[in-house]
Amino acid sequence: MKGTGQALSHGAISILNAFPTGKGGTLGVDLWTRAKVTLQEGPGSISGFISSEPQESNNLMVAVVKKTLEHYGYGRKFHGEAITSSNIPTAVGLKSSSAAANAVALATVSALGEDQDDDRLIAVGVEASVESGVSLTGAYDDSFASYHGGAVLTDNNRRKAERILKVPRDIRILILVPPRKTRTGQLDRTRFAPIRRISELAYSEASNGHLWDAITLNGLAVASILGEDPRPALSAIEAGAFGAGLSGKGPAVAAVVDEHSLKPVRQAFEKFDGRIIETNPNFTKALIET
Repeated sequence: MKGTGQALSHGAISILNAFPTGKGGTLGVDLWTRAKVTLQEGPGSISGFISSEPQESNNLMVAVVKKTLEHYGYGRKFHGEAITSSNIPTAVGLKSSSAAANAVALATVSALGEDQDDDRLIAVGVEASVESGVSLTGAYDDSFASYHGGAVLTDNNRRKAERILKVPRDIRILILVPPRKTRTGQLDRTRFAPIRRISELAYSEASNGHLWDAITLNGLAVASILGEDPRPALSAIEAGAFGAGLSGKGPAVAAVVDEHSLKPVRQAFEKFDGRIIETNPNFTKALIET
């Protein structure tokens, strides 16, 4: 056993929210969470600390460490701590929980000196997310894209990737992040029943390669259910974005642009309250750093 491990995983934006149908879609973005896990022999507690947002709950990271230890047959043979840092805003729809779960799971594997089992580590994060209350479904789509990068369509109920989507590498992502948070635990999935057919159409669009139309269709539909303002997304599209919409449960709004539309879409977002993040799609798999 090494005793200490460090790993990094990335954030993502929504292509398709899984609440209405159980089918989800997510695109990785170049925002990151880094985790460091230190383990010592002997029974005891697992502690957790989010250095970038100390006021946030550590329940998820503690659950991930425990589940990873159980998976590798160590149970309660170790105690220790997990510390994360991140540039992903929490509770705004940018998959911060999935990135944290993946990074902590990988860092735990590194600390143990074990070989990583990608599928199982994603499952650990999904299960821990449900048990700790940060996700209603486990958000398999978010976890998969955070871990593997790129874009994916998934069946979250079966926890299965259905299609890996092609994404141009020269696009940029602009994200408007309003100064408030939305907790998944506050949502009722039955509220999304009226947009089930729209969600099915968005899934079909994404499957046929029309990712940006899917992002727009999904984002506007989910915003209507949650009472979120559609104007930022519509303004971005009017300014030249390929697609734009609410990410996850919001309130963040993501717009897909190129070098020509980057400036006008940024100017469109600047008319609304919130900070703007400029980033790229991520195609890099989560990795152990030490």
